[in-house]
Amino acid sequence: MLGAGLAASVGFSAFAAALPKDGIPANLSNKLRADLLSVVANAEPGELIPVSIVMKDRATPEDLAFSGLIADKNARRRAVMDVLKGVARRSQAGVLSTLIEGQGRGEVGREYIHALWITNVIGARVTPGMALKLAAREDVDYLNWDRALPLEDVLPYEVSENQAQPLAVECGVDRMSAPRVWNELGITGRNAVIAVIDTGCCIDHPDLRNQIWTNPGEIANNDIDDDGNGYVDDVHGWSFDGNGSSENISDNFGHGTHVSGTVGGDGANGTQTGMAPDVQIMTTKFWNSFSGELSVWLCHQYALENGAHATTASLGWPHSVNPDRRTWREVVENSIQSGVIVIYAAGNEGCGNPPDNVRTPGDVPDVITVGATDCNDRIASFSSCGPVTWENIDPWRDCPHPPGCIKPTISAPGVDTTSCRHSPCNGYTNLSGTSMATPHVAGAVALILEAAPGLAHFEIKAILEQTAVDLGSPGNDNTFGYGRVDAYEAVVAAGGSEPQPGACCFDDGSCADLLLLECVNAGGNWNFGTECGTHSCPQPGACCVDDARCEIVLERDCNGSFAGEGTTCRGQCPCDKVKKFRAVCKDNRDIKVVVKFRDNSFDGQTITVMIDAQSFNLGVLDGKAKLFAGPFSGGNHTVALTRPACGLTTTVTCP
Repeated sequence: MLGAGLAASVGFSAFAAALPKDGIPANLSNKLRADLLSVVANAEPGELIPVSIVMKDRATPEDLAFSGLIADKNARRRAVMDVLKGVARRSQAGVLSTLIEGQGRGEVGREYIHALWITNVIGARVTPGMALKLAAREDVDYLNWDRALPLEDVLPYEVSENQAQPLAVECGVDRMSAPRVWNELGITGRNAVIAVIDTGCCIDHPDLRNQIWTNPGEIANNDIDDDGNGYVDDVHGWSFDGNGSSENISDNFGHGTHVSGTVGGDGANGTQTGMAPDVQIMTTKFWNSFSGELSVWLCHQYALENGAHATTASLGWPHSVNPDRRTWREVVENSIQSGVIVIYAAGNEGCGNPPDNVRTPGDVPDVITVGATDCNDRIASFSSCGPVTWENIDPWRDCPHPPGCIKPTISAPGVDTTSCRHSPCNGYTNLSGTSMATPHVAGAVALILEAAPGLAHFEIKAILEQTAVDLGSPGNDNTFGYGRVDAYEAVVAAGGSEPQPGACCFDDGSCADLLLLECVNAGGNWNFGTECGTHSCPQPGACCVDDARCEIVLERDCNGSFAGEGTTCRGQCPCDKVKKFRAVCKDNRDIKVVVKFRDNSFDGQTITVMIDAQSFNLGVLDGKAKLFAGPFSGGNHTVALTRPACGLTTTVTCP
């Protein structure tokens, strides 16, 4: 697609055929970023170099700040796109004219000229002389080498030694409590559209064929751009592979099919691989032999324009290859400002080289960046650790290091992950990497979006953080982030299980009618009903729905002594005070148990934890109690909180 608008064209035809004999002028060399200066200096005169041409006139965060005030997500999306497209229209015409003229002289490749608006960038293949001609323009900020890296350098994954075995539910899906969301809340990701930016997808896989997004404005195979979005017959997505088509979204590599299966595979062929079995998967294929970073930016632009609610990308550019970090940050932040949820893999660089372990754009502060655990909540040895820094990148210059900004945001299972296989397109295979962890989070986001479709990026990011199972160092850390995603708790926090609005009760006995997320953020306790006040239901375990009706809620039975909502709110039931109950078996086979309370009312008291048949009494201090016990034998062990008797149990597996 070509843009139109007004801009002055500056002619430097002397640069078109060959480089100046006395070398590249300093004022132009400064505009050839990263490795492009060396590439241009050493290229043959007629050699075509893939570049991204970054314009000076670009939308700023201040230009888009208004978007947060628009409650309707579709209106917000349109408003942001209008601003971004307006910037491109008014500034790209001169460069586009130069490029089109250059095609006639062999100075610009005929394969493509991509005029982006998601940020103000134009992509093309140009000769060294044309690169200098473009660099000399006043309206061009800089040019960057858009080299195509081998896929293995971009995709953070590895083939597992363990072969895929038949499973009822893939262990990562089970660990993140997705089955509880389906079975107890009836939520499966319906109506959520997740754009998977990857190597394509085998859309005929039995586990995926019913989850593939269909463009409602496009008629298949009529060679017409029915919806006017610039793409002909983009029925299920688009392939930005240099030739550009909807027919080539198929996956010849396997990575994209595996990722898509973790987002939404429905288990039709035997194994439940997907977090959100009724999600809609929009396929955007990013890689081609001509282009690298630009093809991913085009995927983001397509997803934004065509209504994706979230994008998930199990890829990233290592800092060692000098990615255009400024443009990456603009692309993902502009998507976020439009209301799209943006999720990226942290990378597989481990923890050895901070602050450069986390790949771009997973290193962007606002992105939901995903680290990898195994199905026993242990960090994967390859998972990239933070912190990250942007202290040398204009215009932000934030996250100064040390200490930098903490990454990843969150973690999810990504070791020996079973998911859909592309060849043959009906089976399963095991892969490992943050590539595999990331779509687990994307599927959880789809579940949240069914429960609360109005939520945008920052709201969902906060829910994931607040409801995560804390792992590693207490709180947010550079290994696990906020911890491993708990899809059930996240969906409940988003309002996926109870009537809204309803009664929110506080420790002082006061109540308010709030939405669930508002209640949680205010420090209250959700009490299932629409009335609180002084009304009380007589049945044990009952919650008040209104002044005349009650319903039994077993998890609030409080051993048969619960008197109902309204009189003392959550103080009536000590189990309401338990905020977190977690157990994990360490590598040395010690079992660590953490119990956290919502306040300090249990301080000085003794609670009891049972591990199998052994009983342990713990003192509570500052609202929490911890136990380290062991070593235990390898295998499964049952851990239960028996005093207070809240029915809280979990199973841990020791190596």
